[in-house]
Amino acid sequence: MTTLLLLLFITRLLWTADAAEYLISGIADTAQVFSNGSVDLTRHHLVCFRHDVYQTSFDPETCCSQLYLKGSIEKDQVKYCLDHVAEVSSIESYGSVSPAYYLAIDSSVTLDSYHEKQLFLDNISSYRQHRSLQVVEDKEKETLLDGYKGVDAFSPFHLTGFMPSGLHDEDTERSSFPLFGIAEGSLSNEGGMHRSFGQTVHFSFLDLPNNNDARYRMKLSATVLLPITESVFIDADDPLIVEYTKDSPDGIKCRAKFASKGASALDTSTLENDCNIQFTTSEVIDIEQPSFASRQYVVVYHISASLDFDYCHHEGTEGFELLIDYGTTLHIRYPSPILNQTGVFEVGIVPIVIQQPVLYSTMANVQCLTLDCSFDRKYILQTDVSASEFGTNKALDMPEPVLINVAAGINADYWWVTLITMSAAVVGGIVVIKSIDSVSQWS
Repeated sequence: MTTLLLLLFITRLLWTADAAEYLISGIADTAQVFSNGSVDLTRHHLVCFRHDVYQTSFDPETCCSQLYLKGSIEKDQVKYCLDHVAEVSSIESYGSVSPAYYLAIDSSVTLDSYHEKQLFLDNISSYRQHRSLQVVEDKEKETLLDGYKGVDAFSPFHLTGFMPSGLHDEDTERSSFPLFGIAEGSLSNEGGMHRSFGQTVHFSFLDLPNNNDARYRMKLSATVLLPITESVFIDADDPLIVEYTKDSPDGIKCRAKFASKGASALDTSTLENDCNIQFTTSEVIDIEQPSFASRQYVVVYHISASLDFDYCHHEGTEGFELLIDYGTTLHIRYPSPILNQTGVFEVGIVPIVIQQPVLYSTMANVQCLTLDCSFDRKYILQTDVSASEFGTNKALDMPEPVLINVAAGINADYWWVTLITMSAAVVGGIVVIKSIDSVSQWS
């Protein structure tokens, strides 16, 4: 059965590798429907993709122009795109197809709207992607457009049909095994405008051989993307929550632990655990701007972990999971003044939507260290949503965005607030001057 599944994966790899080889460039509108507590919204994750060989030069003007020409944004939104589009850091991916720029735009959902119908056509609340691509097929340049329904997508940053599995290395003729994963974030209820945002990355592995009391070593590297809208920011000088202990004077940035899958318990006793994480961004994050003057960003977390562990197989298990936890502090920007109270929970309160992290790529190597065990296996993250038929892929279990309510000023109160503030400042200044005069000795 395992051999058959592996052959299916390799077949899919060969097809998508050929497709990705002839991709020139393209855009994808990956839609997601959710409720902000008062109205249903469609968030359009607009991503411009490029081929690292065929399109090495790519700029925001080209991206926004393509989004407009393909109908993803209106003419009056082009300037908004240029002012707010986020550059995605260079990240490695199979097939040389990578995201270049990202822009999130929200729109209301009506009962007869196009996106409401196409997203719930199969009663599946997943990422639904509409692609508009320039490809070369049979030595001719052609345009690839998705139909009314679109296609399911692993995430906005994965171009469906052009993300090879990487399960077969033609140079070494070595086959790898599928790895499934997903990233989820949880925002703290405490902290006000400065809240901790814990993130957990789940990695699902096929079961290891039935070697009782075998010792293994795992080396893993993963890349996680976190889109940041105008409403929040991360301080790049202090991007991670670090825990300091007596045994870890340098601080702990991330933790790794095992979990079992299936009916029976699974023994995974960790002997050594080394987890590191690096935060990067391709743009300088302005921490001073309010939300209405800010732009969007995409930050990157590079995770590396090395674990030595004892593994004992139990009948009935379907494999095991590795969970990596880390956290960052999200700072809420001052929101735009409320123009009217339509669709607002209560006076002075507005909803803020925080996007979930995206597991972009993962590679892991598991090697048996016991003398009578010659196990050495390489795992590659699968981002082809059609792999969900195997029952272990959680790609369609799209995590909902995080919703919080924050206080905001009311535009109609502008002159009252200005008058009171200026009056308080003048009175306070007079009091300070008189206080200084009473204690000073003038020469």
